Amino acid sequence: MKQEYASRKFIDLIQGATSKWANWDPPRKIEVGDYGMIINTTGEFDWEGNIYSPHFQEQLKSSKYKYDIDLTDPTLRPVEQEAKDDYHIAKSWGVTATKNKTSSETAVSGGVNVALKLDLQFASNKPEAVLVMHKPTYSSLPNDERIIRLVKSVPDILKGKYIVTEVISCAAYMMHMYNQKTEKFSVALTAAGPVAPGVDAGGAASYTWSSEAAYGLFREGCDPTARYMPLYRLKKPRPKFWELPFGHRGNEISNNMINRWEDVDPPWNPLDNEGEEYEIYDAEMHGDFGVFPEGFADDDDD
Repeated sequence: MKQEYASRKFIDLIQGATSKWANWDPPRKIEVGDYGMIINTTGEFDWEGNIYSPHFQEQLKSSKYKYDIDLTDPTLRPVEQEAKDDYHIAKSWGVTATKNKTSSETAVSGGVNVALKLDLQFASNKPEAVLVMHKPTYSSLPNDERIIRLVKSVPDILKGKYIVTEVISCAAYMMHMYNQKTEKFSVALTAAGPVAPGVDAGGAASYTWSSEAAYGLFREGCDPTARYMPLYRLKKPRPKFWELPFGHRGNEISNNMINRWEDVDPPWNPLDNEGEEYEIYDAEMHGDFGVFPEGFADDDDD
């Protein structure tokens, strides 16, 4: 696979199966409330601003709608939630992931504990992708009508833009994309440091990823003091959101709450195994008005 298209292919595989977007560079911050677009060639998020930033607040003051909102209100801040499980997996359709024994059950020599171990199976001969996060934290935009009115009050800034409504962050992540053949292997996250056997890895322990895979693209990061952001959700208001004037009542609020916004689809055509776009034949552009989409000539005069 061409390196220049690797990020787009990985992101496309994860998005197609989960409706969430992989951040190809997890140390780079992507925050709830960010807005922007998707770069077609790489699949990465093109940041333009954040609704919680001081700069956006200044722009809000100059809006013709003069909507007064205090985003320091705790009920309007992103909602933080710890995960029930100690890991989160986002994967394409052809990947099977099975959790093995964890550090609470397994310790290896040298005072190293296995914090997470997974058996991965890639069950096809086409590219497949998996993203594993350890100790994930979920952050989401509150489903509050004041946020809806805030977005609607600045169409000159936010109309046509995508908004980050959810971010999954973690202290350790692993990405793997494989396109050689059907394969099965294990990946493990080990923790070394002041961690007693039988006690879950944490505290000041240092993490290390290891993989049995001999092929494929492998990216990882692990730092107990870091906050990686490998996965996020992009949404956009429904098409009629911008048609009704600001302040319109009726069913406007209930129909346009954030949980009813649309997930963002990739801006590129379907990708081949190398991450390049398939060319879509445009009959109208080529003047072939007598051709069906299936490619058969239209001999019917009716």
